[in-house]
Amino acid sequence: MKRVFAMILSMVLIASLSACAGQTPTDSSGSKAPDSTASVASPSSDSAGSAPTQLRKLTVSHQPHNHGLPGYIAEQENLFVEAGLDITTLMFTSGPPQNEALGAGEWDVGVMGSPPSIAGGIAYGSKVIGFAADDTMACDYWVRPDSPIAEISGKVSGSPDILGDADSWRGKSILCPVATSAHFMLIATLQKLRLTENDVKIINMEVPQAFTAFKAGQGDIVALWDPQSVSAGDEGWVCVSSGPASGEKMYTVIVASPKAIEEKPQEILDWMRVYYGVCDKFKDDKDGQAKYLLDFQTENGMQVDERMVRVIVNERPMPTIADQAELFAGEYGQREADKITEKIIDFFVAQGRYEPKDKQYLLDNHFIDDRFIKQLIAEQ
Repeated sequence: MKRVFAMILSMVLIASLSACAGQTPTDSSGSKAPDSTASVASPSSDSAGSAPTQLRKLTVSHQPHNHGLPGYIAEQENLFVEAGLDITTLMFTSGPPQNEALGAGEWDVGVMGSPPSIAGGIAYGSKVIGFAADDTMACDYWVRPDSPIAEISGKVSGSPDILGDADSWRGKSILCPVATSAHFMLIATLQKLRLTENDVKIINMEVPQAFTAFKAGQGDIVALWDPQSVSAGDEGWVCVSSGPASGEKMYTVIVASPKAIEEKPQEILDWMRVYYGVCDKFKDDKDGQAKYLLDFQTENGMQVDERMVRVIVNERPMPTIADQAELFAGEYGQREADKITEKIIDFFVAQGRYEPKDKQYLLDNHFIDDRFIKQLIAEQ
């Protein structure tokens, strides 16, 4: 289910965008990119008293997690208005419903996990245009203290933090939202155990509902992310695997629809500039992050407290342009961003979720689109 709220920002006066003459940069596929030198002046009107220029509209999708926090902070501090943008924000519980809304043309740019971004790229031609928060720490897997899995340790070669063994995991019912970061990390854990999805029973369930259902006795294993994962220890449950334990790397990503890339490239670029600008400003301000995250999640109906949000901000660093420069360095197909994403695609192909032709379509369609990131990096 999705939860929607819209923040309609007031109309203010802004000056025209200045444009740089010369050839427009292109992305790796040769598509035109917005002018990286364009800037937004402070709100004003001309001397003749003509009507003010209206804010440019952009619809953004988020989840009430740390990867949506930069957007929330920017709204609270009026940074989008200062950039000449009128932002409407749609909130979702996870990536799959975000993709459904993307397919319906309901939003332009947003942030989600890598696995749902892949599903959206295959189904709707959406593209990853930047990397957001490192999601590796976000997902973990829990059993009740009387589970036989909790009693076995040191049996998974090369993965000492994964509890249990193939026999104790085989046949277990696992509450987990499919086509999400939690699903990918679960597959990685199963592979370490020399198992596949066919060896367990995955019950597709959103994390908040899964937490409640597991607490009521349903399922043998539950996949969680924050803030429910912070509460799992309070319940006495035992963590039997996690993102780091699986040995894989996972990022959340910024995604844009092909229509928005074509029709609103400058708006997307300006939105990204504000998003990463907030990250640069707050990357070392854990107190500020925690305060805003507490407000952000509380306003969206999440049961959190100061202890929970402090754990989250300490474990999940904000992404910066410097991080993007490292991820997107090198030739197309050989960049770290490409390698991380391709490995996730290969996981799902191996599990039969996607076909090899789906992977080839993503590669041919330049699913990882660097046109915006290249310009933001060049501005540094």
